[in-house]
Amino acid sequence: MGSAELLDLAFVGGRHHDGEVGRRFLETLLGDDAHFHFDATDERWRIRQSDVLWQPLGEASYVVVDLETTGGGIEESGITEIGAIRVRHGRLEDSFQTLVNPRRPIQPFVVGLTGITDEMVRTAPPIEDVLAAFEAFAGESVLVAHNAAFDLGHLNATLAAQGRGPLHLPSLCTLRLARRLLPDLSRRTLDSVAAELGIDVADRHRAMGDARVTARVLCVFLAQAQGLGMSRVCDLVRYQRLAADGRPLAIRVPPERIESQPRRPGVYHLLDERGRVLYVGRARSLRTRLAGYFLEDRDHGRHTLELIRQSHDVATFETGSELAAGLLEARRIRDLRPPFNRLRGHLPRLWFLKLGRGDFPRLWVTPRLSVDRARYLGPFTTARSVEAARDLLARAFGLRICSGSPEGRGRLAPCGEGRPGPCLAPCARTVGAAAYALRVTAAHEFLAGGAAPSDVPAEDREALLALRARLDAIGWVAARRSFAVLLPAPDGGGADFYGVLGGRLAVEMRLGATSDLWVAVQRVREVWDRFHDGRPARTDVEGMTILAGWLRDRSREGILLPLERVEDMERQLDQLTVTLRDLGQRGPLPPIDTLS
Repeated sequence: MGSAELLDLAFVGGRHHDGEVGRRFLETLLGDDAHFHFDATDERWRIRQSDVLWQPLGEASYVVVDLETTGGGIEESGITEIGAIRVRHGRLEDSFQTLVNPRRPIQPFVVGLTGITDEMVRTAPPIEDVLAAFEAFAGESVLVAHNAAFDLGHLNATLAAQGRGPLHLPSLCTLRLARRLLPDLSRRTLDSVAAELGIDVADRHRAMGDARVTARVLCVFLAQAQGLGMSRVCDLVRYQRLAADGRPLAIRVPPERIESQPRRPGVYHLLDERGRVLYVGRARSLRTRLAGYFLEDRDHGRHTLELIRQSHDVATFETGSELAAGLLEARRIRDLRPPFNRLRGHLPRLWFLKLGRGDFPRLWVTPRLSVDRARYLGPFTTARSVEAARDLLARAFGLRICSGSPEGRGRLAPCGEGRPGPCLAPCARTVGAAAYALRVTAAHEFLAGGAAPSDVPAEDREALLALRARLDAIGWVAARRSFAVLLPAPDGGGADFYGVLGGRLAVEMRLGATSDLWVAVQRVREVWDRFHDGRPARTDVEGMTILAGWLRDRSREGILLPLERVEDMERQLDQLTVTLRDLGQRGPLPPIDTLS
């Protein structure tokens, strides 16, 4: 833009500016701003980034950069090494490489990964000097990195710590470009992309080695982009910003809203421009989960991309534990019915074995609990593990696993599961109802702690005992046992108490003082018979599934107390009082097995 035009914008009153005074005014206003420069050939002020963006793809200068850091997030880590290579006309030219003194220790796992030690960087130049030298090397080039959010994020955070603005150059991310140019590649790490393109990899996890590999990947991508009709840098910058559905992804939630969220378990709401709830989710770390939507570069599906486009703000609610988050999430979804939540999508993915009832009960795999009187075993983590357990039990006890009718068909030969197979083949009338019932009884007795069948191979006996031990450890909900759970409440505010009776969540309350424990005991006593005598209702299944998933996945985040009788809680009130105090303190929790 010409000086006169800029002055017209600055002085709205019209053309009342003196030429020399105006020139000096603009030099004072823009001369020290890295975003602008004065082109003396046509006497026009230009935005530096705009000039670079309009350069032809094949003629622009690219500086491919890679960093090594001390480890941790952008705020906590320091840069230990910078490596950069200039790419021009499809060739790798001069390079920039230096170690950096991060003024903080390097995490041990990073030392093992990169080989850079505290001793190596002790006498290296500080980041202030290195950044000045790197900016001079980069000049007016396009900055390129594999996962540019990491490398450029660290550089800009360092500049901000020095009271300076971010890098003013346009950037390309080879990770983003790989998602668009290599859509069939399942993993897009630098190693995977290089292998797909036939690029040799050497000196990985050092800045210069990674920068060199990334530069060669860039050369291939530039050629592919030109083959797709892109001619200028701005075309490729725009192309990398397209989402997986081919549309631009506009993110309206401010980054500072995400960065201010806690790294604690909880529930989050994604809100539209009018504050209406679009989606409810839970997270082990609220900040990490929300960053996955709005700060990080991930392969989102169409459903999630549309959710991101419509989201304008977030609301979060700390819960103190993952179990509390799962239960709160389920309630919010049930009450608010957010449009982007899918049916049962918030429930953990579990697998169970179900042993039915009747004359020839079948053993089969199901993804969910139900309210019938069948026996459920699990949960299992994968379809393969639950199928292996089904085949083992069927083989050991001769249980039916096929879906056909075992009676009234007059078969002369068994179905596929029994020819040959683990099933006794009642469908071919090879066993009567009474004999089959004995097999079912033997299976129930074994699962309740009885002896394993004596006529099975030794390896099957060992596998059966291991399966029973696992079910005894995590299958409390499916077995409809009773137990109490104490979990830390948010901000050390006591504990959350959950009384699970007959596999169903019967009592839920916040314990803020030791006197609340007696209230919890009385509530458990009041509902004990009702929850043990009756069958679960359909409204119980959601909570049972969440509890089953938590038992399967839980770490040592709380206290678990088996309840064979209601008096079990009363007998251990003193221990529970101590536990309640422990849960209110920051730091490690007491061992899970303290009260069991």
